[in-house]
Amino acid sequence: MLARILAVIVLLASLPAWAVPPQVTDPADKEILAAFLGFAETSAAQCTPERMAKFASQPEDIVWQASRYIRMPLVAYRLSGDAKYLDMFVRRMDTLCNCMTKGPDGQLGWYGLPLDLFRHPDHPDRKVDVELTDYEVAGLMAEFVRTVKSDAALAAKFVETAARYIRIAEDLVRKWEARGQYRDLGPTGAVIVTHADLKPIKASLTNPHNKQAKFTEAYLALYAATGRDEHLAKAIKIGTRFKHCLTLVGDHYAWNYLDPAGPCDVDPADSSKWKHWIGPEHRGGYFSLTLTHAVILYEHGLVFDRTDMDRFVRTQTAVCWNGDAANPKWSRVDGRPADGRYLCAALAAFDQRIYDLAFTGAAQQERLKGKDHPWQGGPEAGDWLEAKYLTYPKWKGGAPAETAVVAPFLSKPANQALVRSLAFEVKVPGYKAPATPAEMKGTVAGERR
Repeated sequence: MLARILAVIVLLASLPAWAVPPQVTDPADKEILAAFLGFAETSAAQCTPERMAKFASQPEDIVWQASRYIRMPLVAYRLSGDAKYLDMFVRRMDTLCNCMTKGPDGQLGWYGLPLDLFRHPDHPDRKVDVELTDYEVAGLMAEFVRTVKSDAALAAKFVETAARYIRIAEDLVRKWEARGQYRDLGPTGAVIVTHADLKPIKASLTNPHNKQAKFTEAYLALYAATGRDEHLAKAIKIGTRFKHCLTLVGDHYAWNYLDPAGPCDVDPADSSKWKHWIGPEHRGGYFSLTLTHAVILYEHGLVFDRTDMDRFVRTQTAVCWNGDAANPKWSRVDGRPADGRYLCAALAAFDQRIYDLAFTGAAQQERLKGKDHPWQGGPEAGDWLEAKYLTYPKWKGGAPAETAVVAPFLSKPANQALVRSLAFEVKVPGYKAPATPAEMKGTVAGERR
């Protein structure tokens, strides 16, 4: 799970970062890297037309499995500098794209059965597409385009592929915008809600913060690849909404897994209840995904400032971890004991203890022990190496490292005004979630819906 989160950290590395492969001299890391590069090639067996069709038959599997195998060659290129891996990426991505079909509204996507939890009881065989899947693939396509644009020869070689990927990626996200699943909350940000054609209690439901994080990252990647302001504006708004959902507890932040954003979240069978429970994030992977997108926005000089990062660091070091690297114990953001690791490696840039916990000692030995496993030594090892050797060195020290990426956006008066209109400081007590719809009035989302 940790390495899945590390993949997010490296999503928006600056253009020159992968132009020169990192020098990996640590003996253990050299073994991990060699094994990963081998798996980058043999994982093609997971990307055959038959295997991709299987993933597409339940589209959310593309997010958590297929996209990881597709991304492996991109990571391998960045770690090795060998352009053969970019050709591998294209073959895999094109195989997935060949599985796209048109839905009832004529829009292309991957249509399959929802997860059991989401299926409409009256239409259990109805196929739908999944917003998270489309954004995940769109972001991955944009990431590839930005990578090849960093080198003149690669840009020329892949010019047609890059243009095709941008067309597909933008069609995928604009499809959901046209359907009304992107919901603007005014000065308090924006959210993306689930497909309208699911089980009623799951349909048009505000996605949890960890999934909102993925939407933010996709929009950031699309902006970086295209320079189109509309994408960055939406990333800023979704990130702003998460900031509005932070509770300030002393000197650190706490937050929920999901927070309702308006009437779309009211239980259709009982207007006194929400569709979804409200409470602290209950899995370490969700914690890391959610928190990492705040760090990425900070690195771009957007939404979050150093005070926010310091508060997040204290959440990590004083609440979610007992401070013992040899025998770590983990807690949720509210201090209750956690079942698994609650670690956000993106915070390593701000605290040496977090770096050591994420990249040295037991963490390194875990990667070394799993180097011969196709998944542990494959996608997860690659993400870990990329985070350690490409992203962390650039982010180390804590000053925003990606501000040049968004400088063209911020040079425009209208965009400056947008950012100013959304800016605020979280003050005690911060956000308090409405336990029932009746309590919505007076909350951030309730005031702006």
